[in-house]
Amino acid sequence: MSPKSIGPRHHTHPTLANAISVAQLIVLSIGVLTVVANLGKKDALLDRLNSDMSELRAIAQDLVKSQVLSAANDKTHEDSLRQVAARLDRLEGHRP
Repeated sequence: MSPKSIGPRHHTHPTLANAISVAQLIVLSIGVLTVVANLGKKDALLDRLNSDMSELRAIAQDLVKSQVLSAANDKTHEDSLRQVAARLDRLEGHRP
């Protein structure tokens, strides 16, 4: 006896429950990947903001140093101008 061929009714097809399970798995995977991607973006943003804050802190320190040096230079220039004015006064005092 030869075996009978199996007709199209006997082929196994995924059931609706299996299809729904696969769809749920895909949606869940997409959700997890989205959460991971968002966390990565937020970490990158925090790193960039931290770097920007460090740079801003360095700029503010440089500005304070510049302001202090400018005030010291102003004092030096003021002293130099007073010395020049005193010399001019002496010269004018010697004129007939």
